[in-house]
Amino acid sequence: MISPARPPGRATRCIFAVACGCAALISFPQTGLAGSARDYLNAPIDTWLTFYNSGYFASVTPEDGLDVTSSIRTNVLAQSVVVTRTMDFWGRTAGISAILPYVALDASSDAFRGSNQGVSDVGFLLQTNIFGGPALSRDQFRSFVPETFSSFHLLVTTPLGTYDPTNPLNPSANRWMFNPTINYSYTPDQGWTWLEVYLSTRVFTTNTDYRVGSASSLGQNPLFSIEGHASRNLTTALWVSADAYYNVGGETSIDGVSQHNAANTLRLGLGMGIAVWAGGDVTLNYERVVAKPVGQPDAQAIRMTVRQVW
Repeated sequence: MISPARPPGRATRCIFAVACGCAALISFPQTGLAGSARDYLNAPIDTWLTFYNSGYFASVTPEDGLDVTSSIRTNVLAQSVVVTRTMDFWGRTAGISAILPYVALDASSDAFRGSNQGVSDVGFLLQTNIFGGPALSRDQFRSFVPETFSSFHLLVTTPLGTYDPTNPLNPSANRWMFNPTINYSYTPDQGWTWLEVYLSTRVFTTNTDYRVGSASSLGQNPLFSIEGHASRNLTTALWVSADAYYNVGGETSIDGVSQHNAANTLRLGLGMGIAVWAGGDVTLNYERVVAKPVGQPDAQAIRMTVRQVW
């Protein structure tokens, strides 16, 4: 437990900072589930969809200016396979998904260097359209004209991944996470242009088996996010997007002691999607931090999703 009257040494502070930084970094992209344009377009019911997500996330936390904590470099390669089944829910398209993620990460500073990899926190996603996304069979869907819609999504991740309580770097956060999201997606021209807003909150339970540096628990306050995406078709098979992400909150605490690392971060990015074969498409995204509090990490990410409708 950290005693305010006896601050930990530099190496211990670096380890804590690495651990909290990695926890925050993993929880933001959350194995590739950071939002992209057109994430929630309607699909026919009674259909299987599979997704392969891959993302590379890099961050650099600056030195604190007091020669106590050096800069920390963190790299995360996150991959996941998502299997989704769509269904009719009271006349609306709905779906349930299972998510199997895998994470490889490394971090280094003047006083610490480490790496780890393994299965991350297995998740489940429940979602349903609120309006504008009627439940349609495959035959009906062929003549469906895209329209403005909204939908609700609830992601739950479990503490079922690879975890070592004494290691500051872990693929699993060893806690539950509940992430409700509502999207509003507006199209003025039957799906050629989409203007979208996603609002979400992430609520975390406490990791009560956090043993780094003689600590006993790690908690995190709720994290609030808003995303904006503007996308436009260039052809029937190719679209491009401009993306913005704002995160606030999510401060971590170790044994009840605040780590003063709450997010207040704006990221901007670009994306594209292309249909490459029947029932399959690929999306690519790049994003980076453009505004943040002093002392918070500079970060950037490259993400790819391959989707197949069966």
